[in-house]
Amino acid sequence: MQEIKTFLMMGRPGAGKGTQARLLAKEIGAEIYSSGNRLREMAKGHGFVNSKIKSTIERGELLPSWFSSHLFVEVLLSLSPEDKIVFEGACRKLAEAQSFDETTQWLERPYKAVFIDISDAEVEKRLLLRKSAEGRKDDASDSIGRRIKEYEENTAFAVEFFKSRGTLLEINGEQLIELVHQDVLKALRQ
Repeated sequence: MQEIKTFLMMGRPGAGKGTQARLLAKEIGAEIYSSGNRLREMAKGHGFVNSKIKSTIERGELLPSWFSSHLFVEVLLSLSPEDKIVFEGACRKLAEAQSFDETTQWLERPYKAVFIDISDAEVEKRLLLRKSAEGRKDDASDSIGRRIKEYEENTAFAVEFFKSRGTLLEINGEQLIELVHQDVLKALRQ
């Protein structure tokens, strides 16, 4: 069996995708591609597209699938067969998940999608804490409900797609960070 070198961290808003991506990348010597960080960086620009990205993020909405897919496909195409990468926050819609799957198949890059599961109540608690600590506008209380709805109407279908492909690992995210990390490593070894 070919060694897995491509990983995808998924979960509800505030599930700890970024934290777990960093821990996994450090453990296996991989690069990280964060869709959210990339989009927030793009939102700082002053052009028309930059302002569209910024307003979409601030409303707690997702960008069009074609746009998000373009970003991660560009990253996948730039990798050598030896490169290890952890995608964090990519594939938030079914079309993106299908594009990711099709692209990785064509590139002969098997992958695992790691779903960090937390409840809606935990989402709200974590995002409000992060809003006060980091000041992220998309963590504002008026955006939380929209972000949960976006998850239920979009990302849940992407998660189910990866589950149907046999590439999804489900992890309990409502435990200490280190325990989540240990569960991720244990699931990847199986």
